This record gives sequence, structure tokens and C-alpha cells, in this order.
Amino acid sequence: MNTKQILISFLALLFCQNLYSQTSTSPTQTVCWGSVEPYKVLANTNSTYQWKVLSTPTSFGTMDSLVSPQNDSVSILWNGAIGTYDLQVVEIDSNGCEGTPSIVNVNLVSQPSAISPIGNVISCVNQPISSLFVPGSNINWYADTLGSSAIFNGNTFNTGQTAINQYVYYVTETNSSGCESKYASISLNIVGQPTMALTASSTNVCLNDSLFLTASGASSYNWFNGVVSSSQGIIADVSGLNNFVVIGSDVNGCLDTASISVQVDQLPNVVASSAFNSICLGDSVLISASGALNYQWGNGVQSSNQYVNPTIIGNNSYIVTGSDVNLCSSSDTISISVNSLPIAQVSASDTNICINDTITLLSSAASSYQWNNGSTSQSQILTLSNAGTSIFTVTIFNNNSCSATDSVIINVNNDPIISVSANNNNICIGESVTLSATGATNYLWDNGVTSSTQVITPSTSATITYSVVGTDANSCSANAQVNINVNPLPNTGPIFHN
Repeated sequence: MNTKQILISFLALLFCQNLYSQTSTSPTQTVCWGSVEPYKVLANTNSTYQWKVLSTPTSFGTMDSLVSPQNDSVSILWNGAIGTYDLQVVEIDSNGCEGTPSIVNVNLVSQPSAISPIGNVISCVNQPISSLFVPGSNINWYADTLGSSAIFNGNTFNTGQTAINQYVYYVTETNSSGCESKYASISLNIVGQPTMALTASSTNVCLNDSLFLTASGASSYNWFNGVVSSSQGIIADVSGLNNFVVIGSDVNGCLDTASISVQVDQLPNVVASSAFNSICLGDSVLISASGALNYQWGNGVQSSNQYVNPTIIGNNSYIVTGSDVNLCSSSDTISISVNSLPIAQVSASDTNICINDTITLLSSAASSYQWNNGSTSQSQILTLSNAGTSIFTVTIFNNNSCSATDSVIINVNNDPIISVSANNNNICIGESVTLSATGATNYLWDNGVTSSTQVITPSTSATITYSVVGTDANSCSANAQVNINVNPLPNTGPIFHN
């Protein structure tokens, strides 16, 4: 080493010793983990500064500007392990001499955990929730993350917002060491309500008609009757003006209500009636309807009344539908009981008789009888004295007062007119006389002869009556007589000779 080098080294040493004598110590500082803290020393011209963090923990993390720039200030991001650190700065002057280190003790404490993401709070414009709540201790509310002052401190923040919009706020939590957590965002989203619509298949129906209601404009629905679908069919079972209501909810849970009024008209009171509810087979009956404006019977007749002639024994039902001015309709039924007819049969002991003969007329059994000659019994005995055709009619009635009629024709024949003659009405005993009968078909003489003529020879003198009965083709008969005067023979006396 030459003399010049020794002199420079000595001077430098003297100067550096003077520099080392300038030491300083700062008090202990508490620092929150994750914070960036600025540090500064009093600077000397032409000096540089060496900053170091000295600590027992082995994993400190990242330091801002520990080496460069080597100036009088530095910002340090404290994100190492929790513990105690020494922050050291050494001044190096223009001669390269290092000063005595200046040290500050740093107590790195935990930062509160960031508040769990809160997300959006959705509020409906018609049901505003202007207050936001965050749990924890020492909650700070900010309008941004730019380091502005807190706009509120506390758990519940009344934003005062009511208009449709999205409002974003930031919250932190400060622990007992005064460390503040990272920002967590919370937003208040005030949204509009759904626009509901409700339609009906008709706004004017008749009582007990089917009605179809359809709601739209929401995501889910809750009807007045508990149905939760967008549409439903109901029976309009209450007359008058009916108001149907549905509440709709959108995806945000916002509600709106829709309603529709439906006029339900009462049904006409249709009544079917008849003059008679029980008739006999073959009868016609008038059936009528009332209580409506227009009518339609089951058999197609469009009138308030009609005559019907049921042909089925038993109950016959007739239905009528009546409609009013509102075209509402109702029906009624009338039942007509059709009773069977009795079977009328009349018989006669003979239907071809002679005048003044007696006959018996007999009717089939019934509850009552009415003959055309006034008799009311089941049978009657008649003597017919008028020749010709006689008709006897009986009407019989059963227990239902239904009737039937039958007739019998009686042919009443005149008796034949019999004539008897003799070829001689005055004869002598022993003489013969011829008797002749006319006017009939068959003859029977009182002496048993059956021919129309006979020859007789009376053997006694007297006035003898001969009778004959003549029967015609109708088996009617009559008789006739003839007298024959039979004279005795004269009794001639003895002959005397004068």
C-alpha cells in the first residue's frame, strides 16, 4: 500500500466514524397485516439509504422498495407472518461510509378477515327495503374503495334510496387493534314490479258455466282459491258480479296484483207442467213451460206448449230447455203416466133372433159399465120386440178411469106369416080333405105331419081344428089353423012302402 492510499483510507475512516456516531431509535409501531406503510428519515445531501426488515419469522413476504430506490423514504407492504419485526435503515454517504442503523420496532398484527361476500340485496320498488345490514363489530360503510372517509359506521345502514337502480356500497370491519379488513361490496338493487294481466274466457257468463282464467306477466302466481298455475278453469257458481284476483311474483320476488270482474247471470226458473199427469193410452195432453223467453222441447218443438200423445204405457218424460234474454238456460222435466186401457168384449147369447125373443148380453169384467141403453151392469137380459138390426154398445172403465168400448149387433127377424087352407071346409064323415100351409120353410102339423100339405079323412063328425107351425130360414116360426066341419052322415030310416 502506498502513502496516498493510506491517507485516503484514514480520512475515510475518520469521516465514517463521525457518521456512525449519528444513531437514532424510533418507538415501537403497531402495523396491520396487509397494509402499506410509508417511512421516511431526515435526508442528508448525497447520501443513500439501505432499508431492511429484520425479523425472527422466516416468511415475511413482499416488501416494497427495500433496496431500490435507495432514498430517504420507502413504502412497505406488511404481509409477512404475524409477529415482531425491526425495520432498519442505514445511511450511506458519498464516501461510501455507512452510518449507525436507525431501527423501529414493528408489531405486525392480524387484519380482520374480509367480510364474507354479501352480494345483492334486491328490493321491489313497491316494497322498498332501503336499509342494509352487515353483522360484525365496528362496521364501516364507504361509497367507494378510493380511500374516502366512511359514510356510516354501524351494522344497519339506511341508504334512503327508493328509486329503481342499483346502489353499490363497500364495508369493512375494524378489530380491537384498529386494523381494518379489506373492502367487501354490498349492493342494493331496487327493481320494478311485474306488470300483471288477467283475462277471462268471457266476462259475462251464466250461473254454473265453466270459466277459464289466464294470468300473465309474472313468474309464479297465487290465485284467490289457492291455485298456483298461470291459468285455471272454474265453475261460475255464484251469481252477480264476481271479482277474481291473482297475485303474481317475478324472479325477484316482486309482487303485483291483477283482477277481473265477471258478471254471472242467474238461470231462468223453467217450470214444465201439464193439465193432467196421468192419462189413458191414446189420449192427448197439453204440456206447458214457463219462466223463460224461448223454449226447446226434447222432441224438437220450439214453443211454450204442445199437445203430446204418448204411446208407451208407464212414465213418459218430456224435457224442456228455456233460455232468457241473457241466453242463460235451464231445463225442467215433466212426467206423464200413461195407463193401459181395459179390454172390452161384449157377447150375446144369440145374435140372430126372432121378434120377441129374449137374449142375454155380457161384458168383459171391469170396474164399471155403461151400456148405450142405459144399463150399468155387466150383463143384461133383453126381449126384443122390434124387428131389424139392433146394436148394443158397452163402455167399460178400469181403476184408472180408462175406458174401452165394444159392440154387438143383434139381428131381430120377423116371424113368418103362415096361411093354412083346405080344399073343402065342410065335409061328411068318411070324406077326405086336403090341407095346405104356406109362408114357411118347414112345417109341423099338430098330427105330426111335416109336409106343407096333407090329406085327412075325419072319422067323426065335429068341427075339427087343424094347426100347423111354420118355421122359416131364420128359425122363426108362426102357427095357423083351419077348421073342418065334419058332418055326420044322415041316418036313413027304413023304407016304408006306402
